[in-house]
Amino acid sequence: MNAMQAMARRLAVSSLTAAAALGLACKAAPRAPSRTSAGTTVTVYAPLKTADRIMGRLQTVAARNQWALSVRTDSGALGEADLVITDSGGALRGRVRPDSPVAAQARIMADAVLP
Repeated sequence: MNAMQAMARRLAVSSLTAAAALGLACKAAPRAPSRTSAGTTVTVYAPLKTADRIMGRLQTVAARNQWALSVRTDSGALGEADLVITDSGGALRGRVRPDSPVAAQARIMADAVLP
């Protein structure tokens, strides 16, 4: 075996080894949320100071589930919001509007965001 053949063989073996290592290192892609809830808009009412405190958590839950998020701080949203979050004596409380078309998603959001 001459030097050129040995170098070609070494290159082929190292390429196959690298490809095998990369194949073993790859993980399956995470499951996407169900398409029935993807693109859903969840409207949340929270007082301004409370909204500032929980906005990051709300965005995280919405992004993870591919939901659009609408956070309102005006009093007109009290009757329209799918999830109403209030600050009662320093403790956050959530109430899901029973006739909301996205009540299940609002409950998931409340469970994830509220302590």
